[in-house]
Amino acid sequence: MEFNEALRRTIGGHWRLLVLFVVLPMIVVTAVGLSGSSAYASKARVQASATLPTTDVQANAMLSRVRAVVTSGAVVNAALHKADITDRSAADVAHRTKVSRLGGSAVFTVKVTDRDPRTAEKLAGALSEQLVAFFNGSGNLLVTELMDRQSKLQDERVRVAGQLPDADSAAESGRLTAKLGALDQQLLDVQAAMRAAQADGLGDRTASLLSSAGDAVAVPLLTGVDLALAGAIGLLTGLLAVTLLEVFRPHVAGRYAFGRELAAPVLGRLPKALRDSADPPAVDAETIVALHRAVDKAGTGTVVLTGPSPDDRLTALAEALQDGMAALGSPARVPSVEVHNGRPADGNGAGGQIRTLTRERVRQAVGAPATLASPGPPSTVRVRALHQLDSVSDQARHALVAVEPELVPYAELRRVQNLVATTGWPAIGVLGDGARQSRTVGRWERG
Repeated sequence: MEFNEALRRTIGGHWRLLVLFVVLPMIVVTAVGLSGSSAYASKARVQASATLPTTDVQANAMLSRVRAVVTSGAVVNAALHKADITDRSAADVAHRTKVSRLGGSAVFTVKVTDRDPRTAEKLAGALSEQLVAFFNGSGNLLVTELMDRQSKLQDERVRVAGQLPDADSAAESGRLTAKLGALDQQLLDVQAAMRAAQADGLGDRTASLLSSAGDAVAVPLLTGVDLALAGAIGLLTGLLAVTLLEVFRPHVAGRYAFGRELAAPVLGRLPKALRDSADPPAVDAETIVALHRAVDKAGTGTVVLTGPSPDDRLTALAEALQDGMAALGSPARVPSVEVHNGRPADGNGAGGQIRTLTRERVRQAVGAPATLASPGPPSTVRVRALHQLDSVSDQARHALVAVEPELVPYAELRRVQNLVATTGWPAIGVLGDGARQSRTVGRWERG
């Protein structure tokens, strides 16, 4: 099976279902968005460090740290306490708090969304202040510990240095000198750790509040991105659904695929006007000529039409094909009828008689059989629908023509193949039916 046939089976055969899968999630998202309560957002801008990040890795690391700090339980609870808000949980506030970076700088925007505009302003202001306080060291445990360690080491060094002049012996003086060296090395290590923290923007104590929380603005609950995302998810789900449908209930991708599977040529396609069975079928001249030549080649006397179309439709089509075949004359006397781009081609009939038909004359013959008189006896080929056959009047050799709409179930192909195998009738062609399938394919099995 070719790729375009797979597309026809999945997308062309189930496009209504795909549209439903796309539209339904968008309708649900729209309904939820319109029915929800209004939301308001307030923003504050914070500079986390005066040291600019030199690489994208440092900038992303700083963003991750700011986001982790501002949504942590301790910072959120402190902000709620400072703003005197008791009817909001820390988890809900953290979920409604978003942090974004301004380019590649160390400036961040803290955005808090809430159903009450005043509460949103209070929370944004309190969170931004707590964030600045944390970066300036009041909440930075690492920097605080390093500074405390440095202060203790410096006090210890002053004490040991004061004892060195009062040493009683050379051994005591050497011990104190070695201790001073160890304290100096520890101070160097602490200072190196503090410089590393400052280089990462973790504890340089230069965080500041650039802009306090502004007035809360209304936030649309439904955006175009939400609709597009809902439609995309629905489309993917629909494609999966129609693929599973084709796996369990496959279809044949059009009349050409049907003819290839049946090993029969496509004789033509019936117009869509045949959807209304009350209208007389209007079969084009090329289809009549193709059927005429197929019957002549197979040497059959009765053409049997089968397909999922209603009985009255097949009966009307059989009559139209019968009239068109009669207008062209007997296949035994006119074995060669050719039309090439409107230019006639000669063909030798039985007994050396030459018959030339142009495309225009074929159309005239199909529309008004009297306008083209057959030089021999009328055609003895009979065209019947499958349900019209009986064992008394139909004694001639039979041949099968399948009248199939687009994208019929694969069970219809198996039905026709079983019919060919059971009756021994050769399948001489396939007619594409422009009308939609209107009955089940199991009529032949039901009798």
